[in-house]
Amino acid sequence: MHRLPRPSPALLISLLALFFALGGTAFALGSKINPQPRCASGAIRGIAVVGSKIDLSTLSSNFADVPDAFVSRWSCTGGKVLIRKSNSSPGIDIQFVGNPAAAALVSSAASGVPDSGSVSRSSDGSFHIAMGGSNGGVPGPWQFQIDVPFTIVLV
Repeated sequence: MHRLPRPSPALLISLLALFFALGGTAFALGSKINPQPRCASGAIRGIAVVGSKIDLSTLSSNFADVPDAFVSRWSCTGGKVLIRKSNSSPGIDIQFVGNPAAAALVSSAASGVPDSGSVSRSSDGSFHIAMGGSNGGVPGPWQFQIDVPFTIVLV
C-alpha cells in the first residue's frame, strides 16, 4: 500500500494562505454594502451645465424649464431644474426644485477662457450665479458676462 508523501511546510503555508484569501473574498461578497443615500449630507445633490445653445440674456425673469439653456442637468430629488435671468442683480438664477442643498460651487465651462464666477444661495432656495472676466479675453477689469457657459455643483 502506497502512502501519500508528507506535505512540505511550503505547501501547508500556501494552502493556509489560499484558505484565508478565499475566505476573505467570500466574506466580502456576502456582506451587504449600503450605498450612500442620494441626497445625503456630503453627497453631490445636483449638477447643471449651462451651455451656449441659446443666448442667456433672452431668458425670462420668471423661473422656467428651458431645456436648451442646459447641456445637462440633474437633481438628487428627481425634481426639475429651472432657470431665469436674475431680477435683482446681474446674473442667472437656477432653482433645483425640492433639493435640500445649501451650498454650491461654480466653474466656467468654457475651455481656454479665463472666466470666473460666484454663486450664492437666495432666500427662495435658488442659487444666484454671476459669471464674468475681462471683456473678450483682453486683459482688463473684471466685467459681468451673461453668456459665459458654466457648471454648478450642489453639495
